[in-house]
Amino acid sequence: MTLERDGSMKQVAMKTPRKLERRAFAGLAASLALAAAACSTNPYTGEQQFAAYDDAQLSQASAQAWQQLKSQTPTLSSGAQYQRVQRVWSRIAAASPKAGEQWDVSVFNSEEVNAFVMPGNRVGVYTGLLNLVENDDQLAAVLGHEVAHSIYRHANQRATRAAAASTAVQLGAAAAGSSNVGIGADQVNALGSVAANLGVVLPYSRNAELEADLAGVDYMVRARYDPRAAIRLWEVMQQNNSQRTADFLSTHPNPEVRQQRIREYIQQKGY
Repeated sequence: MTLERDGSMKQVAMKTPRKLERRAFAGLAASLALAAAACSTNPYTGEQQFAAYDDAQLSQASAQAWQQLKSQTPTLSSGAQYQRVQRVWSRIAAASPKAGEQWDVSVFNSEEVNAFVMPGNRVGVYTGLLNLVENDDQLAAVLGHEVAHSIYRHANQRATRAAAASTAVQLGAAAAGSSNVGIGADQVNALGSVAANLGVVLPYSRNAELEADLAGVDYMVRARYDPRAAIRLWEVMQQNNSQRTADFLSTHPNPEVRQQRIREYIQQKGY
């Protein structure tokens, strides 16, 4: 109710949280429509995936970051550690659906315990990781995991999900900005970004990690490495890194969860 100049009371329509919810649902519907248009077929697995980007475009987009990393971090081009990575990698790559493709595999001379894959068949392995793994079988588990990320187009899927989440947040913020509810667009944008990150992007990343773990075990077996080394790998990783971010805020699953999933998968497949 509002007070008119003549002293009478007039009822006016006010935007309520329920109306804001309707606007938010409209934004969600729009983002779902975008999601339906973003499905494509994985050329390696034949699966329908939520991947909107052209793989060649992602490769081109990552090329600059790859070159920058190589220019800023010392790399090895010879020696025992370099040869070790190339030897294990050649067997894993040949046992994967990407057998015969060209790869750029770099060994970074850094104490960082890490390995990664980038769009465009680019793989990086740090000497810190090489010093941690106990044998070539564990290194094969790492490299099988990384090539699986590439085969399952996880970078593409994650980028697509992040873009869809961002679109939903922007639509919600626009709806809030046009309402008279005491929640500003900036607040909705900030809260929505957190919710999207926790609810969409990070859980997907954890699922992708588990998917890569299991596919990597398949490639290990085909390359004649011991799949049980994948279980031991995460025991070693857990011992090396006792301080972990809370699971629900981490892109990676708990090492104990990974060990159990890999153990069950090996038993299921009869490896």
